[in-house]
Amino acid sequence: MTGPDLCMVSAEGGSAFMAELLDVVADTVRRVGGRARTAVGKFPDPEPDTVYVVVPHEYFVVTPDAHYPSAELCRRTIGFCVEHPGTATFERSAGLVGSLAAAVDINETSAAELRARGIDVELFQLGYSPLWDAWGGDPDSPRDIDVTYLGTAERRRSVLLGSYAQDLEGLDARLLTPPHEMMDSARVDFLPGKAKHEHLARSRFLLNLHREQKQTLEWVRTLEAMCNGAVVVSEPATEVEPLVPGEHLVLARSGSLGAVVAALAEEPERERGLRQAAYEFVKRLDTARSARTLVELAATVLDGRATPPPVAVESARALAGALRSPENALAIDTPSWDVRFEGDRTVADPAAPAASGAAGRTAQQAATARLRAERHWVPAATGRLFADAERVDVDVLIVRRPGEVDPDDLVNDILVGTVLPKRVLVCEDGVVPLSKPRPVDLLTHAAPMGRGVGRNALLARSSAEWLLVLDGGTRASRFLLERFWSATGSADVVHCPVGDPVDGLVGALPPEDRRLRTIPYLGSGYLVRRAVVDRMGGWSEDPHFDGLEDHVFWRAVAAGGVASALVQQVLLRRTRPDPPARPLDLDPRRVWAAVTAQSEGRKPGE
Repeated sequence: MTGPDLCMVSAEGGSAFMAELLDVVADTVRRVGGRARTAVGKFPDPEPDTVYVVVPHEYFVVTPDAHYPSAELCRRTIGFCVEHPGTATFERSAGLVGSLAAAVDINETSAAELRARGIDVELFQLGYSPLWDAWGGDPDSPRDIDVTYLGTAERRRSVLLGSYAQDLEGLDARLLTPPHEMMDSARVDFLPGKAKHEHLARSRFLLNLHREQKQTLEWVRTLEAMCNGAVVVSEPATEVEPLVPGEHLVLARSGSLGAVVAALAEEPERERGLRQAAYEFVKRLDTARSARTLVELAATVLDGRATPPPVAVESARALAGALRSPENALAIDTPSWDVRFEGDRTVADPAAPAASGAAGRTAQQAATARLRAERHWVPAATGRLFADAERVDVDVLIVRRPGEVDPDDLVNDILVGTVLPKRVLVCEDGVVPLSKPRPVDLLTHAAPMGRGVGRNALLARSSAEWLLVLDGGTRASRFLLERFWSATGSADVVHCPVGDPVDGLVGALPPEDRRLRTIPYLGSGYLVRRAVVDRMGGWSEDPHFDGLEDHVFWRAVAAGGVASALVQQVLLRRTRPDPPARPLDLDPRRVWAAVTAQSEGRKPGE
């Protein structure tokens, strides 16, 4: 059908996901005989018949102001809208697309909302694309991943994923929850293009949860999954038609999705039926009509029949500038962070806090030294029988601080696991332990001396090559040590997301130096090679860093280039989300400045 020259332009440094989507749209146009090409960055110089297509909520915000298209180019640009009402990104898109010549949207609800705001929009029905299909429809192809989740970190989603931990613990789950930032290359929690589609072709089920307040079905994610045979299990959604729930996908209450997936995993015939029906249906979806509609819309843009834009280009440019984030900005909606560090972290008068802090640390260290003489060890009781399982060269180190629950349940979780450690070492730091025999070597501190002091004492008694570092107030899956141990082949530190009843998934991101400089998002719940801890000199015993011992550890891991692995399944969960009061709570800026100074080899106040 030839027609206008459609140039799909994605932002340089923008999301790989949006660039992939425009590639699919361009391919679909070419398959119906139209002309389409892709570009990255600044708009290429136009030919007489060129019409540009961009994803407005991303392109105009990510693209530098110097490369912002002129009013003339905006009048030959179509906005390709993909966001849903109820999200901040939809509002961003609505504010920017009105300055363009025309628009299409992949969701009817979104299109209706834009029309209500005075913006003419055509519906673009997505469907099957060979660019998404890494499976080919073979019903006998192996699938070695039981459950996959693909979605940016967001508190509501995070809390729900954490609540599925026990339902999914017997399955191989991969929860990929990257921060809500521009992702332009592969990382442990983000799979672009071919890698994502191959992962979905290995997955039996895809969990789907909505972001923010939206209710419509995530069509792109759903179609990518169905093109690769991953059965979609989603919370209730609107705009599901023409898909039929129960035939092409499964909808269930958000709180019960984990139990639904676990039940479906026990019904292979039902699973295969859903997989094949969804794949065959998606292949019949009429994307050709949408591609022709886009070509015809581009023709109206060229001949001047398109409705004049309701928003001036200058207004849209100003909005984009206001929305533009600083380079390498961090996502503040990532659940795995401490809100007390938001904003200015400088110390107004660094000299005075440093002096008083040093004096306080000296006094506390002297008191700690006196208390060391009062602590004592209680050897492990014998005669208790636990699971007969493989033992690995791991010692478990558990420190219980005041306010944390008795660690007996956590110890039992470990000792009935599918893989067992050499032994478990527990420190009761300022907590009176129950007087009963225990299957652990127990160290008691009459008064609290700090988590770092307790850990280092357990370290001195340990003899294993690997250390599983846990805290009181957590519970473990029986698969925890098995799955951590299987990930040690290429890593010296292994960790997983920790389910928190309030904050959702904590520590669900890999250790990144740039992020750790700003956000203390990684804590305990890791398996580490003893040699790594020895090189660091153990854990910090500075009383001002109470609660940040693991953050100091992770900063050293990231700065030292220590190889780490993230097991993307919730194998630990907190039973008490809030720690007792500590210096970190009372004066977080001062403590944060001191942590930064130590990590950079400076004295506080320098």
